[in-house]
Amino acid sequence: MLLDDIEIFMVISETKSLSQAAERLYMSRPGLSQKIAAIEARYGTKLYERTSTGVVPTAAGQIVTKFAKKISTLENALASELAAVDEHFDNTIEVGMSFNDGVALLPGLVKRFHDDHPEALVHLDAGYEPELMEKLKAGKLDFAILENQPLEDGLSRETLGYKRLLYCAPDKPPFNSVPQPVSIETLLKWPMIIYEWNSGRHMVGNRHFRERYGISLTDHNMVAQFDTHEAMVNGARAGLGWASVPECVAERYRNEPGLIWFKVDTDPMRYPVDLTWHTGHIMSDQARLFMEFIRENVPEGYFGKHA
Repeated sequence: MLLDDIEIFMVISETKSLSQAAERLYMSRPGLSQKIAAIEARYGTKLYERTSTGVVPTAAGQIVTKFAKKISTLENALASELAAVDEHFDNTIEVGMSFNDGVALLPGLVKRFHDDHPEALVHLDAGYEPELMEKLKAGKLDFAILENQPLEDGLSRETLGYKRLLYCAPDKPPFNSVPQPVSIETLLKWPMIIYEWNSGRHMVGNRHFRERYGISLTDHNMVAQFDTHEAMVNGARAGLGWASVPECVAERYRNEPGLIWFKVDTDPMRYPVDLTWHTGHIMSDQARLFMEFIRENVPEGYFGKHA
C-alpha cells in the first residue's frame, strides 16, 4: 500500500464524500475517482459504493481502511522516533524537576547558568516524583529536584532547604467566618481536597497529623483527590473544600478572588526540597557543574528562615 493511497483512504473515511475528499487532497473530483479506480484494479476488488449521500466502503473497503489507519499510526510513530533522534544532543544535561518547587526554581537557574555557559543545553523533565525516581534509577536523568521523597538504594540526595504547606479555602462560610487559627477539630469537619497519593507533599500532611494527633487521612472529610495543585486551588475557589499547597504554588494565587489563606492551630507543615542523583550514574563535567551551580545559587530568601 502506497503512502498516497493511505492518505486517500483516511480522508474518505473522515469526509464520506468524494467531493470533500478531493478538496482536502487538492485533487479534482475526476482525478480522485480515477485514483480510486486504479487502487481497486490493483487489489482486484471494489472498495466503495457510491450513494446519493456520498460514498460508503464495501466489506473489502472497510478492511483496507482499517489497515490504512494502522499504517498511518505506524508512520506517525516512525516520524516521532526519527524526530527524537534528530533532537537528541549528546551534551544535553538531563534534569528532572517536580511540578512544584522544581518548576519554581529551575528555569531561572537555567537562564543564569546559560549566561555563564552558553554552550550548555539543559533539558528540564517535569514529572511526578515516582516517575522521576524511576528515571534516575534507569540512568535517564543526571539529577533531579524532588520534594520529600524516601531515599531508595543507589540514590543519594542533598537537601537544599525546607518549604511549607499553606492552607487555602473558599472565601465563603463557614471557611471565612471562623476565627484564626482554625482548630484541628474544626478542620476535620470541613471538606478536604487531597493531592495525589504518591506525592511527597501528600506524605507530609499525613505524617504531620498522624504523629501529633494520631489522626489518619481517613479521619479527614475527604471529598476529592486531584493530581495537580493548580486543580486543588481551583477546586477550593469553586467551593469544593480546603486544601494544603506548597508555598511556591500559593504565591501564584495569593491575591486570587474567591480564595482565603488561613492558619491552623498546629505547627507548620514543612517538607525538604532535595537534589537527588543516582550514585552509579556517570555525569558529564557540565552536568556536575550545573548541579554545583544550583547548590550555590538558589535565590536568596527562597527557603526563608526554614532553610
